[in-house]
Order: sequence, then structure tokens, then C-alpha cells
Amino acid sequence: MGRPGTDGDGVRERSNAVKEAWVRTNDEMAEIADRRRDEGWDVVSMPAVHTSPVSRDQGDDDRFGLVYMLPDNHAEPFSEAFDRGEFPEYQVYRNETDGYVYLVTEFVDPESDTIILVAGQYDIRLAKGMIKSALAKGRVHSHFKTVDGTALGSVRHGNPDPFLPDVDRA
Repeated sequence: MGRPGTDGDGVRERSNAVKEAWVRTNDEMAEIADRRRDEGWDVVSMPAVHTSPVSRDQGDDDRFGLVYMLPDNHAEPFSEAFDRGEFPEYQVYRNETDGYVYLVTEFVDPESDTIILVAGQYDIRLAKGMIKSALAKGRVHSHFKTVDGTALGSVRHGNPDPFLPDVDRA
């Protein structure tokens, strides 16, 4: 028998509020995508299957940040859009519910009129190392891969704050 609030393997059970927050996050992403298309942008949007906060202690110095695992059926559309631009601009729409961070990240490349939207969620308890790394370096990275681990691309963000939860960062 596991700890209270966890399944038998110690994985934290997700409340209805957490499930509803994920639905709202994906709905928000769809609304943003529709608005951007109406404005004339070429938009590719997808939810991540899993989002992992990774610290500098877990590998290469430039590998810290969020690793988004994308569904295989989104790998080709993502790669085609990603290969068109540099994505120097970004906007993060963040919400927090019951110890989880929900993000819709809008990666913008004005040169190619392309926007990539990715929805993700991560457990704040697992993000302490990433938060420490991001604050120490003053940046964070978004990395994208498929379920089988194939790397699809990475983006460096000069300001980590939009990606980090509202927690004590000391």
C-alpha cells in the first residue's frame, strides 16, 4: 500500500481539479490557435504527452528546462514548422492548480509567420532542480522529443520567470 494521496507505486493521484485544469489548458491553446490563424499566422498546436522539468544536475549544462514529449502523430507537423524558423519570441500562459503548473507556450517566428503552440503540465515537487538551474543561469530551455526519445529541437529562453511556478525560489 502506498502513501496517502498516491497510487500503489507512490505516484501522486490527480484530483478532479487537476484533470479539469488540463482540459482548460488545452481549450485555451485551441482559442489562442484560432485567434492567431485569424490574424494570418501559420499555426501548429499540440499537447505534450508528458512534460519533464530537468535540472543542470541531470545532464548537460544546456539541457535544463522543460522537456516536452510530443505524440508521434505530431512529430512531423512540429518538425516542419520548427525547421522554418528561429522562434526568437515566445509567450507563456501559465496557471497553477493543486501543485501542478499548466503551460501553453507560444513560440513565435515573425520571419516565417509561424507559431507553434505546445501545452504541457508538470508537478512542482519535481521542479526544484530546474527552478534552481534556471534562476542561477538566468535562462531556461524548451526541448522537444517524441515518445521514443527522438530529439525534435530546442529553444533557449532568456527569461525563465514565465515558465516557473509561483513558489519560494530561495
